[in-house]
Amino acid sequence: MEESFRKYLEPTSIIDSDHPLVKDMAASIAGGANDPVSKAVELYLYARDGIRYDPYSPFYLPEHYQASYVIERGRSFCIPKASLLCALGRACAIPSRVGFATVKNHLATRQLLEFLGSDLFV
Repeated sequence: MEESFRKYLEPTSIIDSDHPLVKDMAASIAGGANDPVSKAVELYLYARDGIRYDPYSPFYLPEHYQASYVIERGRSFCIPKASLLCALGRACAIPSRVGFATVKNHLATRQLLEFLGSDLFV
């Protein structure tokens, strides 16, 4: 593997791909897939559909973003779910990193928009 990709396989305090819960979940989800693309698709589907989207999840402590915490709760919002997907990929030896963008949310409830004070999710 190219040296520049190695850092995208290492666990971090948030992308805790070495946590037993993350490793077990990754093996359970992608264990039957034969190639990295099939594994990545299965991991993505789990992070998207297997973890309930909850924009009211806690977000004020670093551990709220940890992949293992997201698995334990079974619900979270987009950023921790991205951390989870990244950690699952790394646990399956798929180089993974998180990318960020500002998104204009056209589907948010009025309650959520009032809570955030904007329709921009940064």
